[in-house]
Amino acid sequence: MAVPIWKDHFTNLGAVASQYFRIRVNSTTVYQGKAVRAASSGNLYIRINDICADYMAQQAATVPVSTGSSVTFPMSFTVQKSSTGSSWSTVETVDFTDDWSFDNSFNGSTMGMSFPITGRVDLRQTIWQTRYATGSVTATARYGSTSRSITLTLNTGTGSAAYLKSLTHAGVGYVAFNCAQYATYSGKTLTSVTIGLVTYNVANSCPKYNILYKNPYGGFDTVLCEGASTRKHSIARDTFKADYDNTVQGREEWNYMNEVTDSIELNTGFLTEDESGRMPYLLDSTDVFLQDLDNPSVIVPVVIATDSYSFQTLNRLGMKMMNHTFEIRIAQNKYRR
Repeated sequence: MAVPIWKDHFTNLGAVASQYFRIRVNSTTVYQGKAVRAASSGNLYIRINDICADYMAQQAATVPVSTGSSVTFPMSFTVQKSSTGSSWSTVETVDFTDDWSFDNSFNGSTMGMSFPITGRVDLRQTIWQTRYATGSVTATARYGSTSRSITLTLNTGTGSAAYLKSLTHAGVGYVAFNCAQYATYSGKTLTSVTIGLVTYNVANSCPKYNILYKNPYGGFDTVLCEGASTRKHSIARDTFKADYDNTVQGREEWNYMNEVTDSIELNTGFLTEDESGRMPYLLDSTDVFLQDLDNPSVIVPVVIATDSYSFQTLNRLGMKMMNHTFEIRIAQNKYRR
């Protein structure tokens, strides 16, 4: 069974005072060193999850911009030992999942990896669900009182887009349900879709933006931004001063480059207390993308600029539902020289 990367995992190197050890992924050595026992007797243990987390983070960071990478999670690490540092024997192989939920009760193979904030979707978007389990998945699409079953194929190939690579590498693979493709059935409009343990309800608000993000359990979810949005355009100017002839209209100060940063202030729709409690799944995420639903094929990487969050209860708000404002920043700045 795969181990969440946040959970300490100790490997027993035997009843020795010191030992060379190395950690490998496939045939690549990702770490090699020598461990020394702290106690005067007993077995020598090494904690490997921090070492493996560093390697996984480096791989995850390069996956979206590399081509044809075979990195997927769970990731398998083999621990080997040697008394001389030259002849190696395998101690154990550990599978780590990219799970930062710190939830002892979570089991991705049985509970899935999708925990959306609201579960609301738009007819123009595709529902993505990353999975550790292999094989096809059956989605139940509902059209009012009418329903139909649709078989979704597990995608394990890597597309050219950054978000597709991130989806693929988050788990074993992902399934995709294109709402526009199944928007109508028997003259009725799609009202909800159930995939695995999650039901997605179709919103009627016609939002402009949708956020795709990796949740703390290692899966990808989406959240519709159903409130108002504000685009921001900030400029950092690089200038220098030079000699000039003041008998003519010349320049002393020159502007040789502008760094342009685009950001957007977004609002959620009104959330229940449970939904509001899942907002950190988005705000804590390190892998976030923005989809423009007026042009759904446009999905760009962004970073969350908001760095604090207040938990509010319905009782505090007089039993009123709440919405939240947060800011994102486009992950690639523009330079005008």
